[in-house]
Amino acid sequence: MKHLIIVRGGGEIASGIIHCLHCAGFRVLVLEQKKPTATRRKVSFSDAMYRGEAEVERVTCYRAKTLPEAAKRLKKGEVIMMADPEAKCVAELHPDVLVDAILNHQSTGTNKGMATHTIALGPGFCAGRDVDVVVETGRGHNLGRLIYEGYSSKDPDHGNGTVDASPNLDHLVFSPADGRIEVLRTISLVVKKGEPIAHLHTKEGKTIEIEATIDGVLRGIIYDGVKVAAGQKIADIHPTMGQEECYTISDKARCIGGSVLEAVMAWQSKKPKHRFF
Repeated sequence: MKHLIIVRGGGEIASGIIHCLHCAGFRVLVLEQKKPTATRRKVSFSDAMYRGEAEVERVTCYRAKTLPEAAKRLKKGEVIMMADPEAKCVAELHPDVLVDAILNHQSTGTNKGMATHTIALGPGFCAGRDVDVVVETGRGHNLGRLIYEGYSSKDPDHGNGTVDASPNLDHLVFSPADGRIEVLRTISLVVKKGEPIAHLHTKEGKTIEIEATIDGVLRGIIYDGVKVAAGQKIADIHPTMGQEECYTISDKARCIGGSVLEAVMAWQSKKPKHRFF
């Protein structure tokens, strides 16, 4: 299929990439897990796995249940998402470009043999060995930089030592135990430190109250009813963000989306026989 790019992952940063590629004229197929765990759901296409569709800045992503259905709708220009965390459909589709945007900080199985041109968000991948291009995702001077040889500067094992020694995580809320989340507050609401934002129902039948860690805007919270593990991120609170910003793509996601588009077009310009258009 011409113009097709496969993106693994449908979270916040991946959605910035998907939005950019779609607006640039590419057909985009997104591969997600059956029950995504993104917290910044108002700017993540991953909610399509739960609701059948999800909209981010006037672009709608639709869930397809089968590969033939996905192919048919992709030809209409729709952004399509499928449940395929292991990317099994890639072998059948033979895409020219594959983007790993899972952001697991470790290899997720993506390799150069999966597509003609492969791109991955670092850290966790070696450019030139695992994939063709690694995109720097750490904030700072190198954010969005394309790496064609070696590792991301933020890679804890192979980087240049620029990883933050003690990042401030006060704005993030983590699950204290295994269980099922019951969401009590809506994304974009202003919350106060100590205010209940969710309940965690454990396997033992206990209900644990999850409280806001700081004052601010609840810019993200995991989908209601999802099962979570102890230590898993379940919410994100921003101390200064405006409520309207919960519904727009972040500067970081937009920057990385543009970098991925640059990587695609740079490769495309060097291979005239493989032009999409």
